[in-house]
Amino acid sequence: MIKSIFILCNRKIEGIERKKGLVEKALKSCGKTVKKSAKDVDLIITMGGDGTFLKGVHLLENSKTLIYGIKYGNVGFLTNSPAEIEKKLKKIAEGNYIVKKRMLLDICLKRNGRIILKDFCLNEAFLSKKGIRIIDIVAAGKRETILKARGDGLIISTPTGSTAHSLSAMGPIVAPEVKCFILIPVCPHTLSWRPVILPENEHLSVTVRQDSVLVLDGQKEYPLENGDVLIIKKSAKTANTIMDAEHLFATLQSKFNWSS
Repeated sequence: MIKSIFILCNRKIEGIERKKGLVEKALKSCGKTVKKSAKDVDLIITMGGDGTFLKGVHLLENSKTLIYGIKYGNVGFLTNSPAEIEKKLKKIAEGNYIVKKRMLLDICLKRNGRIILKDFCLNEAFLSKKGIRIIDIVAAGKRETILKARGDGLIISTPTGSTAHSLSAMGPIVAPEVKCFILIPVCPHTLSWRPVILPENEHLSVTVRQDSVLVLDGQKEYPLENGDVLIIKKSAKTANTIMDAEHLFATLQSKFNWSS
């Protein structure tokens, strides 16, 4: 049962505070408590685009908290239409909704054998060059080296992220229900490369040979040093999203002119 809710909105959007007020009023009329922080809430509602939704995901403390995005931004691939939003919120408040469990990746950063960072991502971990020079990256699985690349970076994507940065880097489109992750070299300095799809039980070890940058979901940025090792695996947690409807290829057609 949903009792407490936190609303996260993109304050850069014109008129968003008024729209937030209407959403808050609708929730309170259903007997729900709207909190000023995301701590220990049952539901996070985001009002904006996919960037705002991803910020909401990074506020999730556990898999019990649900997340629902309302589209007031640009693309909004992960969000829902604001049309008839009061009616939709009432259905959610009554418990009339379907939860879609989305795979997360756990990210562990080791430096000189010591763990210095633990985090997670919903869309992708992007290992990027820091300056103008290309970087050397080695990605190994549990049994063997998977790829060696010199280039601008490497994207490690979830199925959800396959329609985000991975898509722009010529990665494959993967249905969200598929449990896997995807490796896509970014501008590799070679004529021989392909994206690689790995099973969900793979444990990936990525070593970088130069100073570089790790970006998670376009929301968090961490500096990396020569010799740092990233350990990446499927998380035990999931992002439990509420969607009005989920039609992957219809959404691709409307957002990106798929098959047009």
